[in-house]
Amino acid sequence: MNKERIIILMVFIVIFATVQSLFIIGKNGFKSNNEDLVAKLNIYGGIAGMQIEVDYYKNGSIIYRNLKTSFERQTQVSIEMIKEFEEKLKNLIDLYPQGFRLEPKPGSADFFTYKLTLNTGYRIVVFEWTDTSNLTHELQMLSQSIFKINDIIVRQVGYQIYLNIIIEKYEYKVGEKVVFKIVSKNVGDNEFRYSLPTPCHPNFKVIVYSPDEKEFEIYPKGVPMGRPCIQVIEERLIKVGEEISAEYEHTLSNKGKYIIKAWFPYSEWSEKRWETEVVIEVK
Repeated sequence: MNKERIIILMVFIVIFATVQSLFIIGKNGFKSNNEDLVAKLNIYGGIAGMQIEVDYYKNGSIIYRNLKTSFERQTQVSIEMIKEFEEKLKNLIDLYPQGFRLEPKPGSADFFTYKLTLNTGYRIVVFEWTDTSNLTHELQMLSQSIFKINDIIVRQVGYQIYLNIIIEKYEYKVGEKVVFKIVSKNVGDNEFRYSLPTPCHPNFKVIVYSPDEKEFEIYPKGVPMGRPCIQVIEERLIKVGEEISAEYEHTLSNKGKYIIKAWFPYSEWSEKRWETEVVIEVK
């Protein structure tokens, strides 16, 4: 073997060793010496320049950091919640094994960017999107789990309500009926008491905003809101760990984007009130 070929071979070996070392360093750096780390989420942007980092672990431990304020909180969620997160994550990876980056809509400003990083065991995969991106169905389902967990992380000490809209899909045809369920669960440490204007009112207030800028308040399936009702204030209660839910439906008559928004409790005067929403596309 001549001298020139030996030099080329040595350079190749050095480059290969360097690449391998960088890969191992990056891999171990992501894991932070913890094999139980499921994924890391970074949220940044917005008018205030948010910088949030969240680590999700298999045992349900969550570490939340605000990098701007140096605030850090560690909390625990249920194993079932983490398994749901992992299952939806797996569905996303199966379809997009190399990850992806979704651009914001043209003209968007002050949007939030989400960067989800995970280690599959032999490579690092990154999914990146914004709050104005057109999300895939699998990413929409995963986002539901992410927001569900993150809501618990930043919950108020003492008690907290988890509020979610469960929906099967996010794309419909004109004239199709959307059917969904609203779930409210007490994931805190104390029972939650609230009041309603009458015993007839549902626990949730739900408004559908249509593409033609009209809005419709809708009520649970099978609840005739036109019936007579005693006008009193009724006290209600959700015990620790208890969950309440209601099913809704609405016919989609226009093309474009619909927003379904829900509040709990129904009463606007409630001292504590939660809200959530989903966006669906009608074609």
